[in-house]
Parts: sequence; structure tokens; C-alpha cells
Amino acid sequence: MIKDWHSLATIPHSFFIVVDDVGWWCGKDQRYKNGPSRSGLENRRHVLADYKAIIALGKSLDMRIKCGFVIGEWDRSNILARVRNSNKYGSGWDQASRLDPKIDAVRDLINASQDYLELALHGLVHMYWDDNGRMQHAEFYQRNPQGGYVMTPPDISREHLDAYFEIYRQNGLQAPVRSFIPPCFQYVYSQGRDQLSAILAEYGIEYVSTPYASMGWTSDEKPRDVALENGIITVDRTTDLISWDVVAATPPDVLKKSFFGLHWINFLHNEAPRNDETVQAWIRYFSRYQHQYDLLVARDIAMASTQALYKKYTRLRLDHEKIVLDFTAVDQLGAVALEPSLYLNIANAKKPQPNQAAILHIKERNESFTTYQLVRRMPAASQIVLALVDAD
Repeated sequence: MIKDWHSLATIPHSFFIVVDDVGWWCGKDQRYKNGPSRSGLENRRHVLADYKAIIALGKSLDMRIKCGFVIGEWDRSNILARVRNSNKYGSGWDQASRLDPKIDAVRDLINASQDYLELALHGLVHMYWDDNGRMQHAEFYQRNPQGGYVMTPPDISREHLDAYFEIYRQNGLQAPVRSFIPPCFQYVYSQGRDQLSAILAEYGIEYVSTPYASMGWTSDEKPRDVALENGIITVDRTTDLISWDVVAATPPDVLKKSFFGLHWINFLHNEAPRNDETVQAWIRYFSRYQHQYDLLVARDIAMASTQALYKKYTRLRLDHEKIVLDFTAVDQLGAVALEPSLYLNIANAKKPQPNQAAILHIKERNESFTTYQLVRRMPAASQIVLALVDAD
């Protein structure tokens, strides 16, 4: 019997890139005059090349990078003039007269590049302006005097979400929005109907990612790693290694066994024609995540979130030269968008043979291990057995 099961087989951690504050045209932080923080790009406007930088990063990993998209500066018909608490100008909001001339070109690039980027809900203008017109962090949750969070009233939250999707459709953006990044990472996890996740589910949101370090919770214990709320898979992005306002940031030395959060300007240059210099540094860094026994480079948010859920809740054990995978705890969670596939890394000394409850595909063969895609047959059996035979 094999005792060191981890060296023989493992369900690897999801590695997936999430980029915040995409969508801004003006990047200037104007909190000092009651405005939003924006992207933090102070020396120039955002341009088409900044979106090409995301695409280049996605292509290097064959990843559909999740981009937190702030949509207010795409408002073609001044919808936000009618949306309460959405901006500092109130009914005087006028973005239609200030649309960037490249807005259609960027829209077309986004639509043509869906293999490498996916827009995620990240708010209208990222912040909340109270009834006295004062800006507060952040759009869907604000701090109370005790340091906790107060949720934006449900009717106003829905008003903001309605406006977001109206502007999204107005611009001809094509891909469905299925995930959410809380502005300023201010968020409360709740399985009940009393917090934002219940409303997000109404709008088709299936995935949330945010650093748990700044997340509130209504459950008895704070979730760890990944959890379910109102059918949504909510993953701990873990604390970002780079500050949000650093342009052309130097990649870190360490690797994360989790989602990797960045902000858009972290891999952009103050001179747009030089974006590639910064992007290439990040491409070299992220290449280190490939071919790691404990990591899965996920294709998209669905694969990444599903893998995180399987990693935490699947019971994996070895018994007389076989792997037994028990999905009972996973299935009891009730994830709306749980995919039937998970990924295993198995040492090349053994060759797995599934029972009839699963189909096994080779995703990638490495020097010492192979990554397998295990597809659960539907309706899914709660247990799958992989016999292990000696490799040829």
C-alpha cells in the first residue's frame, strides 16, 4: 500500500489571474476632490494598447483572464444621471459628451478577444455617494463606525446593477457577465438572503473572488479558501502582493497557491508604447506557475472556481493501489455552476484507470507527473475509483 499519497496523486490548487479596474479611460485618483480612485494611472489616459497588454498576458498562459470592469465611463446616454448614489454629479452627470474616441475600437477588440479576457462586474464608478453627495468606499458596502460593513440598500444595489447591464448592452459587449469582484474588496459573505450575494444571483452571477482578509461574514465561522453562498462559488483571492496604485510593478519572487490578484496598471507602462516591456516581465514570472505539481493553471473563472471547490471538499484517499474520490461534500453544497470536470496530478510511475463513473483525459504530460482531466458522468456518482497500474 502506498503511504505517501500526496507524492503519488493530488488535486492541485487553482492558479488564475484576476485583474481589477479595467474599463476606466481616465485613470486619475480624484478622491481628494470627492471623486473615485479610478485605476491610479496619473500620467496618461488608458488606450487600446492597455487592453492588448491583457490579451498578451492571457495568450502566454492560454488563460481567459478575469477583468474587473468598471463601466461608468462607457455611459453613452447618461444613464447614471438617473441612478441614485452612483456619482458625485447626481442628475448633472454627463459622460455622453466626453466619450473616448476609441471606445468602439476597444469594444471591438474585447469582443474579438474573448479567448483571453473575460469582463467581470466591478461597479459603475466603484464608489458610493451618500445622499449628501459625499463619496464613500465602496459601491456596494460602506464601513460603519465599528469597522464593519453596511450594505447599500437592496433597491439601490439593484438600481446600480440594472444600470451596469444596460450600459453593457448599450455598448454591444457580447460575453455574458458571470462573475463579480467587490469594489475595494468590501464584501460580506452570507448564505442567507440578507446580503449582496442573494441579489447577485438574481443577475446571473455565478462566481465571486475577493481577498477573504477584508471580507465580512454572517456565518458562525469565517469561510476558508472557497465557500458557497446562494449558489455562487466565492473564492479567496488572497491578499494581493502588489499595491493597486503601482505602475509597471516588478513581479514578486514568490509563487502563490491561489488566485493571483493584480490591478491593471501593475503591468502597464507610463508610456503606452512601452507596455510590452512590463508585460514581458510578468509573462516570465507567470511562466513559473506552469508544470508545478501543486498547481493547475486554470483556463477560465469556471475552471478555476470549480477546481478550488473540488480541492477543498473532495475526500481523496488511497486504498490498495487505487485512488478513491468522494464528492459527497461537494455535491451537498449546491453550486449552480459546478462543472463536472476536475483535474488531478498523478505521478508517472502509475497509470490511472477509471471505473464507469468517470472519463479520464490527459491534459498535460510533465517529466514526473501527468495532469488528468477527470469528467464525472452525469448524473454524477458521489464516488469515483481510479485503479492504479504500473506504467509501462
